[in-house]
Amino acid sequence: MRNQTKQLILDRGFPTSYDKSISGKVSATLEKLFKDTTTNGLHLEPIQNSADDRVRTARVDDFHRMVLFDLGDWLLLYGVYAHDQAYVVASKAYARVNPTSGAAEIRETEPSEGQSGSRYTDSELKALVEARAAEMLAAHQGEGEQAASSAAEETAEAAEATAPAPAPNPLASFEAEELMEQLGIEEAVAVYASRAPLEEQLLSFLERVGGWQSDALLDLAIGKPLEEVRGKFAVDFGDESVGGTEVGVPSDTEAVVRAATAKRAASQFHLIEDDEALEKALTSGDFEAWRLFLHPDQQEYVDKKTTGPFRLSGGAGTGKTVVLVHRAVRLSRENPEARILVVTYTRNLVEMIADQIKSLGPDVRMAKNLGEPGISVLTLDQVAHRVLSDAAGNESLPKAMERVLGWGIRRKPDFRSGGSYGSSPWEDAIDAAGSDLPESLRVVPFFESEYQEVILPGEITEEIDYLRAPRSGRGSRLGRKQRRAVWQGIKQYRDDGLASQSVDWDEAAAVAAALLTGDSGAPVADHVLIDEGQDFTPTRWKLARAVVASGPDDLFIAEDSNQRIYGNRIVLGHYGIKIVGRSRRLRLNYRTTEQNLQLALQVLAGGSYDLDEVEGDQPEQSTEQSQDRYISSRSGPQPLLLPAEDLGQEYDQVARLLNGWVAELEDSGLQANTLGVLTRTKKQRDAVVQAMGERGVEVAPVDKQDAPAGTPAVMTLHRAKGTEFSRVVLFGVSEGAIPKFFQGSDYDDQAREDSSLRERSLLYVGATRARDMLAISWSRQASPYLPVV
Repeated sequence: MRNQTKQLILDRGFPTSYDKSISGKVSATLEKLFKDTTTNGLHLEPIQNSADDRVRTARVDDFHRMVLFDLGDWLLLYGVYAHDQAYVVASKAYARVNPTSGAAEIRETEPSEGQSGSRYTDSELKALVEARAAEMLAAHQGEGEQAASSAAEETAEAAEATAPAPAPNPLASFEAEELMEQLGIEEAVAVYASRAPLEEQLLSFLERVGGWQSDALLDLAIGKPLEEVRGKFAVDFGDESVGGTEVGVPSDTEAVVRAATAKRAASQFHLIEDDEALEKALTSGDFEAWRLFLHPDQQEYVDKKTTGPFRLSGGAGTGKTVVLVHRAVRLSRENPEARILVVTYTRNLVEMIADQIKSLGPDVRMAKNLGEPGISVLTLDQVAHRVLSDAAGNESLPKAMERVLGWGIRRKPDFRSGGSYGSSPWEDAIDAAGSDLPESLRVVPFFESEYQEVILPGEITEEIDYLRAPRSGRGSRLGRKQRRAVWQGIKQYRDDGLASQSVDWDEAAAVAAALLTGDSGAPVADHVLIDEGQDFTPTRWKLARAVVASGPDDLFIAEDSNQRIYGNRIVLGHYGIKIVGRSRRLRLNYRTTEQNLQLALQVLAGGSYDLDEVEGDQPEQSTEQSQDRYISSRSGPQPLLLPAEDLGQEYDQVARLLNGWVAELEDSGLQANTLGVLTRTKKQRDAVVQAMGERGVEVAPVDKQDAPAGTPAVMTLHRAKGTEFSRVVLFGVSEGAIPKFFQGSDYDDQAREDSSLRERSLLYVGATRARDMLAISWSRQASPYLPVV
């Protein structure tokens, strides 16, 4: 028999259907299926008396089989299961096209062995319709008021410990018939979705519905117009028939293949059509969903052609970095000679993004040096360092330094810490400021921020220019004498830099920007993609603008004002980055559960984080359904609260919790380093490590390195930026610990507000690191930012 080659279609649920310990065997099976379905050892077998006569199973190893559908030239891969379970699943699975939307999907007729799986089956959904009808009848007879409200009361009681009030169902304004007729949502799903009492119940329900129906209803829940949602998920075949069938009836092969391979089906199905596509899919070995399946909104921003700078904002876990990585790879593949610079805030994030790019695009070129064709992943400080290094010895360097600092040298300057919160360079400068400056302003944070936000961006090198400089957005008003005093301090700081021939990192960014925009300078990138943009200072934004010439697809910025944990709020337009009218948001969280997300959002309730308003742009239109909120596609338990009478009791409670969590993970075959304990300071982190060790719980402090595979990680909230864990403990969220205002950081009302926003954001970052379970501990009095006290 000659070789029988097939093309492959991966269902979105396929990557999560099996344990990652057998990833290599699954990859080997896929390779065999793709190259020759008659290969010895595959044992590709039909299933007798199945719901769909195209279903097959294939051997993965002695204990696992793959369930798939033979669609002629294509194999549609559904999942990998334990040997006996695979045959049961295969007997009940079928492939169907929705007759209204034209979307393809794989369904199961009924649950296996009387147990509900991760997705609702046809029979379970039918039972929901019948139960809802019975509730409505009881309500009509006057007996249903208590029954109709019992679920809401139960959920409200569960939420009472962590939320002021449960959120109502955002789809309550839709009629089930409208969802069915306009979107093709099937009856059971439409009825429940429109009549669930609370948002939490809706999201828990949709998590088990899964597939395109869940995605479409979640889009409605975050406020997208029905017409827009229909446009994203309905498959248009022109004048041809959709070829759909009713629930329980498989659609014909041609209709299934056409629907599953349509461009709009890319969020549900991934195509492997040739050897190159197979190699890319097999590269990582575990088929991460982020590489293969993108929500239509994410795909839109990956593909979007922009006419200038563009900002994509969104809460934690909405997929901004995923979009950035896919966009970088897309730009590189379209033009392998393009110079693409991907920028993020910390070196840890640089390594993470570089690894993701290599995983997604093993074929793309990674540039060795800044300005070379390919993709470079750097922090903006690394960019500044390289620009200054390249200019060392040239006349352009001292000219740029003179322009920015008032002094210059031909060799590359050394680098010094700018001195946040009390380092000596700024303290010496403050001493030189004299007595005309109020005592409240004779603090490092004021001088440092004045330098970063007014003097360096304005390239001010003379006192007279500082006396005339605008200080919009600065909370402290300064008279002429006070400005002179500030300038004396700045002059001392710069004189110290000249004496040591060193610059701080904000100065380096400003000088690098001057080099690139000077007479002999030139942009070093064709496209710049910026991650974690909310934390960059003005001089770094000036450098980002200078790195790339203005034009199509020049700057693509991903940021979340809710996660701003370093600098102050700034207006990008002041630094040549005009994004008014070119700013969009992602609102659907994929990482953490709805319960954890809502607690995190409540932490932010006391502050204003609207980026559009800061830029002078009109905020995106919000609807009655969205209420300008983020929601999650996942549901889970309420956050666990661990109040303690003192620190010793807090350590005891956390130790018991970690022991239990480690045991549960071991039983599930997961590593203990998927647990994270997050603290406000390094001192607190080290104390937790010691206290856990004394209680027999092995944990690992994490700074630059990662935690060992079998050990829970303990790190600061700042270090946790960009990470995620299956379970998280926020330790020591006590009054006096969060918010933590460093000495002098609240020198005026504006500074106090900015500090408060950063502290709330820090707690928000910590809470959104948890995918599944979140615990919060404190001793004595809880932080006033927690919505639980």
